[in-house]
Amino acid sequence: MQLTIGQQDLLEGRGGVAVPQAMRMLVAVGQAMDAPDLIEVASAHIVLDAFAMGRAGADWIASLRAGGSRFVVPTTINAISFDRRAAAADDPGNAFDTWQRRMLDDCEAMGALATCSCNPFNQGITPLYGEHLAWSESATTAYVNSVIGAHTNREGATAIASALTGFTPRYGMHLPAARLATVQFDVRCAADGEADLNLLGALIARQAGNEIPVITGLTRPTADELFGFAASFAIVANLPMFHIVGVTPQASTVAAACGGAAPRELKPVTAGDLDAERARYDDATQTVIDLVTIGAPHASLRQIRAVADLIGSRKVREGIEFTLTTNASNLALAGSCGLLDRLDAAGVTVTADKMCFGCDLGGRKFGQRAVLATNSVKAALSAPGTRGVKVRYGTVVQCVEAAVSGRWMSEESQCS
Repeated sequence: MQLTIGQQDLLEGRGGVAVPQAMRMLVAVGQAMDAPDLIEVASAHIVLDAFAMGRAGADWIASLRAGGSRFVVPTTINAISFDRRAAAADDPGNAFDTWQRRMLDDCEAMGALATCSCNPFNQGITPLYGEHLAWSESATTAYVNSVIGAHTNREGATAIASALTGFTPRYGMHLPAARLATVQFDVRCAADGEADLNLLGALIARQAGNEIPVITGLTRPTADELFGFAASFAIVANLPMFHIVGVTPQASTVAAACGGAAPRELKPVTAGDLDAERARYDDATQTVIDLVTIGAPHASLRQIRAVADLIGSRKVREGIEFTLTTNASNLALAGSCGLLDRLDAAGVTVTADKMCFGCDLGGRKFGQRAVLATNSVKAALSAPGTRGVKVRYGTVVQCVEAAVSGRWMSEESQCS
């Protein structure tokens, strides 16, 4: 790898205690990936997951702060393991929450913005087209590469190294050739609404293998639908990018997404394919519902309002836990316009900062007799393993009606 004089100085220890370690990490990754050099990044998005990083991770972050380290580019933080408003976060007997609190405080002291969300672009933090970034979290990476047209690999601890140095190795999504599509998916069925777009993202990721897809046949999705598509796309496969013709910025046409070449293969997506994908997640046979969760990725203000409007003056059925997960920014907005009061009166619990139900390792297990209703593929994939539940998968309308009635109904039943 070719380093500039300034980068070599950082590697040799002229940038503070932690910077040489961070530079060694970046250089090692770059050499492993045959990167020719290091490039500047405009921002970083880091994961501080107490369940994954544990005490060792908390101690490492603390050592960075103690050594006087500062993040040198704008840095945001991913969803964490607790809601910062909750008293449990201050429970000294809860080791995970203690470590999480320490890491969050230390990173804020080093200059990070405590967005605590997997979609900071939902909070107005939006990279520019063509910018190079060092962003962690799978769904975030897929969204910023695809929908915004910024450039980032799916980073791990290297995102922290980039935040400390302002650099990342030039490989993968930072190279124009690596961003080109090679397989086309033509959607030949109705795929409308967030639940369908979640399913479509999962289906395409599953069938694309290691190839970047270009998608045709879709009506123009909303931002929330694209958030959901990216989340399910990224959790099913290790793919950092997709193209949607007429929607994403590098896909004005199929040829543009493929760099002027023809796609290697054309794969049709039919109603039967979408139904089969739905069956992967809607695995419960019971109609009685115990739990309802919405907000994976974190719910936008529009989605919070939709839930409040759908539930209206009704209440969540006694015995059912209905949780809506969002970030602190949208929580504040929802509070200012009265939505939180309406949801609280209905019996809906709204959380901020936390990972989605099932996406972390915390909380109690419910067992296979408990049934969760959700409109999120990410939650439907995570919750059975971490919480031990069965899942009913469907639209937000189905989820809200299940919360009120206590039973899951098919879309046909609701329309009859």
